Amino acid sequence: MLDYKLLEALDAVAASGSFEGAAQRLHLTQSAISQRIRQLEERSGTVLLVRDTPVRATAAGQKLLAHVRQVRLLEGELHEALEMVVTDWLTLRIGVNADSLALGLVAAITPSLQAARILLDCVVADEAQTLDQLRSGEVLGCIGTQPQQIAGCGVIPLGVMQYVLVATPEFVARCFPAGLGTDALADAPAAVYGQQDSIHRRWLREAWGLQQGYYPCHVIPDSTALFGAVCAGLAYGLVPQPQAKDALERGVLCELAAGEPISLPLFWHHWSRQTAPARVLADAVALFASKLSD
Repeated sequence: MLDYKLLEALDAVAASGSFEGAAQRLHLTQSAISQRIRQLEERSGTVLLVRDTPVRATAAGQKLLAHVRQVRLLEGELHEALEMVVTDWLTLRIGVNADSLALGLVAAITPSLQAARILLDCVVADEAQTLDQLRSGEVLGCIGTQPQQIAGCGVIPLGVMQYVLVATPEFVARCFPAGLGTDALADAPAAVYGQQDSIHRRWLREAWGLQQGYYPCHVIPDSTALFGAVCAGLAYGLVPQPQAKDALERGVLCELAAGEPISLPLFWHHWSRQTAPARVLADAVALFASKLSD
């Protein structure tokens, strides 16, 4: 029989990234948190946390975290079935891509979160990697690019996010005087979100045959900062059309492939078992995405 006080300590450490943060969350001493984690590891017969900065869960720890988060959802279903009045805030952990955050996801879904007393815990990753977080149980829902549902989960189409290739006029004159071409792209510095297989890297590979390592790039793992770097003339970049719209209209940026936006279909993947708060969140995310697609 699992001791849920011990699991609660594990969840608090994983969520805060430290034993000190977990102690503050649960109003316990750091020593008490350490003792609970040690007891849980002894009962599990394995190490559950990597003592690093920040502290993170091992594969076994992730399985226990997925279990405790699913139990919370089951408790929520029970509250609904018994029509119990719930006054506590409920934390929902989701995987999101940085572009959605930069385009105002949180602000757009705020009314729904407040009405349902939902606290959001966002885990940011490239949209191609968020499904790994769902599979591991780290999150209960995520924005991803795969249309097929994974085992034990459902999927909802969100629409299409349009990306445009942009740079400042000065950057274009300096690096692309004759337009786009393999040689020019192999020499001009790009701005990409991360080392993973991002949409920009895929475009360079599939459209131009340029493999990673054969072109210069700045790695900027923040969507807003990446866009700022492009506007400053540091690099060219593939950015969401809504994010670039104002700068394009003002002439701060220009399109490198005018009239040829790159479409990225997005989907909301979620655990098959959903409580009312989880459905509220899914509906709010879908509404936000539909406005981006307009």
